[in-house]
This record gives sequence, C-alpha cells and structure tokens, in this order.
Amino acid sequence: MKQIINVKFTMIIISIICIALIVSPICNAGFNLKTIKRNNTVELQNVNHSQENSGTEYWALLFAVGIYYKNPDMDRPSMLEAADALYDVLIDSPQWEPDHIRTTTGEQATGKNLIRDLIWLIQSEDADDMSLIYLTTHGSPLKNQNGYPVDLPPKDEADGADEMLVMYHGFDRWYSFVWDDLLNFFLNRLQSRGVCVIVDSCYSGGFNDPPRGAKLHDYNVESFTQGLGEELASQGRIVLMSCREDELSYGSFFSELLIEGFWGLADILGNGDGINSAEEAFDYADFILQWFGEQDPTILDLYPGEYSVTYW
Repeated sequence: MKQIINVKFTMIIISIICIALIVSPICNAGFNLKTIKRNNTVELQNVNHSQENSGTEYWALLFAVGIYYKNPDMDRPSMLEAADALYDVLIDSPQWEPDHIRTTTGEQATGKNLIRDLIWLIQSEDADDMSLIYLTTHGSPLKNQNGYPVDLPPKDEADGADEMLVMYHGFDRWYSFVWDDLLNFFLNRLQSRGVCVIVDSCYSGGFNDPPRGAKLHDYNVESFTQGLGEELASQGRIVLMSCREDELSYGSFFSELLIEGFWGLADILGNGDGINSAEEAFDYADFILQWFGEQDPTILDLYPGEYSVTYW
C-alpha cells in the first residue's frame, strides 16, 4: 500500500468517467432505479424494495481487491483471506443470511462492480435495516502526474487532495480507482437506520470529509484528521478506518483484529452483554495496534448506542 499512484487526467475526462459509471447499462443491469429532481438537486431513489416494511434485516457488502492486473508485486492475498473470514464470522451470527451478503474479490473488484454492488445494497435495504460495507485495497491521496494533490469537484478537501481506493486495474490504468466523493454519493442513498463502513487501506483515515451541505460541528464530533472519515460522515453511520490519513496500513492486521473481535473477543473485553459491537471490535483492534503496531486506527461514530455486528 506504500506506493502513491500518480494519475494524469483532466476534469472533463473525470466527469465523463463519473457519469459513465453511474449511468452505464452494465452497471445498472437488473436494477430498477430512477432519478428525481428536487430543489434543484438530483437524487437517486430506489423504486422497489423487495423486503420493505418486513422488519429489520442485515445486509453486507464485502469488497476486497487483493490482486492487481499486471502488477503481482502489489498483490495482497491477506485482503482476500480477510474478506472470507469476515463472511464466515457474519454468517455464524443469527441475524445474517447468505443471500443478504454480497462478496466481490480479486479480478472482479473493479470500480464498475463496486458501484454495481452499492446499487444492489441501495435497492435491497430499507429504513428499518442495518447495513455493513467492508472495503480493502491499496489507498492513496489523489495526485496528478507531477505529484500535486488533486481535489475533484466539489472542492471539499482541506489538504487539497481527494482520497482514492485502487481497483483491480489500478496500477495499469490511471482511471481505475474510486474516490471518496463518488463513494459518498452512493452511501448517502442508503436508507438503513444503521450503516457500518470498514475501510482497511493505507491513508484510510483520510476518508473524512463532511457530506455535502453539512458542517462537522453539527455532529458534535471531536476534531480529527481531514480526509475519508469526514467524507463518509452521516447520522446513523459508524466508520472504522485502519490508520490515519498520513499513515501506511500494514498487511490486513486491522481487519484480522476486527474479525477476532467479532468472534467474541470484543465483547469479552467490552461490556460483556453478549453482543460484539463495531465499537468494541474497534477498541480491541486499536489497543493491539497502538501497543504493538505502527498504525493508528481511526473511528467516526455517529450511530446512537452500539452497532451490533455479531452475537450468540
């Protein structure tokens, strides 16, 4: 995750790519979505929720790249192993069902497929539900070919650089990445009353800009590093990131420790109520990595109470 990718592009090309990803027939195949215009803003709205008003359901999207086209030196098999292990621990808890978990890994882990998966989640969940999104790949601040930071519209980065997650073709094709604003666009379409986002990548603490039109102090959150956590901030959302925005994330240690927590260590070392929460698992992972590691996990918790991930 150490390499920073320099990308060459213009704003016009990026805009075209963004629009193409969102409206691509391949991306939207099988989904019944419509756009509506309200108060001069365009919103994505799902038409048919298959499980609407049927009580709380748990949905998960697990997305791990792990291998990279024509760049085997960048491969990280531990990412794929972590996605499998997270699936196993979720499915062992009563509230998770196999058909409510979508896993995309390896050569299928492209930007188009990530958006496809996010649309699947948007169309599946409703306001009574709980959603979990797990993303692991190489991460980097967005820079141009000369090494200067790039902040794509909307201009919302204090350090002048958006954060990006590298997709399967990312080390071969300069445009194969997903940046924080695009990810946040889809996350903001979710209706779930609770959303847990886990990002295990270098510089992941940089995924931290407030959603459009929001002010960070409105959320009553202590100040923390600018970058993917604030970007993903929203009421009812908890974001767990493997490191700060200016740090590397080593191996998949953060993911592995969270999963150990979800298996039961989180609650044993937490409040002992029989529930392994996202907050307890983060505390466990943070303690181990702060004590023995070289990275500082970051959390943004705007979910009221504790976000239950597993229980027995």
